[in-house]
Amino acid sequence: LQAQGKVNDVYDTCSAILTELGESIPESYTLCKSSEMLAETLKMYEELGDKWLKGEKTDDKTLQTTLQFYNVIVLASYFCKSYSMVAYFTCKAMQLSLQRGLCDHTPLALIQFTTVLNKDENAMLCYRIAKDAMSLRERFDVAAQIPELYFNFYGRIAWRFEPFQAGIEHLRRGFEAGLSSGHADMGLYCLLHTIKFVLFSSPSLKSTLKEIDYYLHLLKTYKSAEVKNFMLNLRETVSVLIDKEDA
Repeated sequence: LQAQGKVNDVYDTCSAILTELGESIPESYTLCKSSEMLAETLKMYEELGDKWLKGEKTDDKTLQTTLQFYNVIVLASYFCKSYSMVAYFTCKAMQLSLQRGLCDHTPLALIQFTTVLNKDENAMLCYRIAKDAMSLRERFDVAAQIPELYFNFYGRIAWRFEPFQAGIEHLRRGFEAGLSSGHADMGLYCLLHTIKFVLFSSPSLKSTLKEIDYYLHLLKTYKSAEVKNFMLNLRETVSVLIDKEDA
């Protein structure tokens, strides 16, 4: 459903399942409440710290299922709900894992939390927390989550502190992993950030244009109107810059 752009259906399905699992899904959430919840969740994380990160993997199947659906509803919420609702879901997922233990879906929940928390004034803190999340990859089965992990970490957090080329390489891997694993939608989101970073860092506008054309060709197979429109806008921008450069 997500790949087909049916984010409202994704949201409704996840909401129904989470309710069945005993979770509370509010109709709306205020900005004030979401700010308080973010601060409360961050405090919980900092109090538990390394002890929690180094804890054993829990065999709580209900926790794993609940976090999995929270992680999905977070992405859907970006497109069909308010920032406050996105913050609510990320905090709920984080608090559950902080209270009940680590599982395969904890790394993504932790990174999603940092993307909502992230602001100019606390960017370094969020980068540190996101790196903690990425360090859990070696201990947990996150192979199927690589597109989401790379999209959030390299595309939304690490770009402030790591070379663009490193981000480009990992985002390309996320794109490839998404296509090969049946998660084309997340792979295409990785692609969006790949092209942005290439534009910022490439010494050759003409090579950037060729890369955009290659991806536009791929989009004939892996259809996404959102990604295609973004690519076409970027292509127009690059073409204008090339014309000015050649003038």
